Amino acid sequence: MNAVDTLIARSEIEDCMKRYARGVDRRDWDLVRGCFHPDARDHHGEFYGDPEEFIEWVKQRHAAVPFSMHYLLNCLIEFVSPEQALVETYFWAIQRRGDGDAQGGTDIEVFGRYIDVFEKRGDCWRIANRKVAYDSTRQSPSTAHLRKLVGVIGQRDRTDPSYMQLQAAE
Repeated sequence: MNAVDTLIARSEIEDCMKRYARGVDRRDWDLVRGCFHPDARDHHGEFYGDPEEFIEWVKQRHAAVPFSMHYLLNCLIEFVSPEQALVETYFWAIQRRGDGDAQGGTDIEVFGRYIDVFEKRGDCWRIANRKVAYDSTRQSPSTAHLRKLVGVIGQRDRTDPSYMQLQAAE
């Protein structure tokens, strides 16, 4: 691969990772689906299966999660060939469990790495194989009830301001 093709591929892979994070945090399962090749495999904690099975699993896990945010950190991309890359992306995921607006919610933080094999098929880089390495977790009582948020409030679906902004630009 020449330098320009490498830069383009890196950008496409990083964008795919960011779409994955948005998709999970906004419960946009079509966006998540688009990050994987249909025959991909995902080993995600106690889950192991294909993208459709993964989406059903995470959909159930997130049904009662009022807040989720994935931070993507270091992303090392190593090209094996012009059509395959090994990608290790550090993440910090924060989720609120329980009612965050009343006493009793819990904030859970997960620190780990997505260890992915990306493949370019046709013109599209997507995940072909994923293993999630969990490095640490932390939980604490939610403090969301101590301060009422005012202004533009994030949503866990397509009514989120990011989608509204994209629709307005079209």
